Amino acid sequence: MWIILFKMKKVFDCLKVFAFYLLTLVVFIGSSVIAKQSILPDLFSLILATIFTFILVYWFVRNDKSSLSKNGLCYDKKSFLRFVSGFGLGMMMVLIMVIIVNNFSDVSFVPSQLFDPAILAVNIPLFLFVACREELVFRTYMLWKLKVNMGAVTAMIVVTAIFIVEHLFGGYSVVNALIGSGLGAILFGFATLRTGNIALSTGLHFAWNLTHWLFGFKGNTGFFIETVHKGTERQAEPIALIGYIVSMIIGLCIVYLFFKPQKNNDTHKMNYR
Repeated sequence: MWIILFKMKKVFDCLKVFAFYLLTLVVFIGSSVIAKQSILPDLFSLILATIFTFILVYWFVRNDKSSLSKNGLCYDKKSFLRFVSGFGLGMMMVLIMVIIVNNFSDVSFVPSQLFDPAILAVNIPLFLFVACREELVFRTYMLWKLKVNMGAVTAMIVVTAIFIVEHLFGGYSVVNALIGSGLGAILFGFATLRTGNIALSTGLHFAWNLTHWLFGFKGNTGFFIETVHKGTERQAEPIALIGYIVSMIIGLCIVYLFFKPQKNNDTHKMNYR
C-alpha cells in the first residue's frame, strides 16, 4: 500500500511541476500585456515577468514546506564570483564560436556604422532579465523538484525538452531549438546542479545572449555586422553550427573541471566525479 502511495505522490509532484510551468507562461504573457503601452515594452515586460516568476517560485517552495536554498536560490560568499565567472565564460564561448566561423567560412564581422550606444544601454538589462526569467523558470523549482523525484539525469532531460519546446513556439527553427536551445539548456542545467544555485548559469546565460547580440548574430543590430559572402551561405551555416557545438562542449568541460560539486544546502552532494 505504501508503494502505491509513494508512486501517487511522485505523480502528484510531477503535476505540480507542470502546473508551475504553465503558470510561468501565464505570468510571461500577462507581463507582456501589461507592458504593451510602456516606453520600453520588451524590457518592462521582462522585468515584470522576472519579479512575478520569483514570487511564483517562492509560493511553490513555501507550499512544499521547502526553502529557496534547496531550489537553486541560495546566496553565499561565492555567488557573485560564480556569476562573474559565468559571465566571463559565456563571453569566451561566443568568441570561440566567432573565431571558428571567421576562420573556416567566408563570414566577416565588421563594426556597424549604425550602432547606437543607447541600444546597448537598453539591451544590457534586457538580456540580464531574459537570463534571470529563464533561469528562474527552468533551473529553480522545476529542476530541483524533478531531481528529487526522478534523479538528476531525468530531470535534466525533462527540463531540456520543455526548454526546447518553448523556444520552438518562440519562433526558433527545429535545428536551432534542438541543438541551440538544447545544448544551452544542458550547459545551464549542469552548471546549476554542479554549483547548487543559479548564479553561474545566470552569468553564462546573460553573457552568451549579450555577446551573441554584439557580434551581430541577432539580426545584425549589435556592435558588429555579420556578413556572409554571397554564394557561401550553405557552407557558413554548418560551420556556425559546428562552432556553436564546440563552444558549448568547451563550456561544459570548463564547468566540470573548475567548479567543484557543491551541496544544495541540506541536500546530498552532487555526484559527478
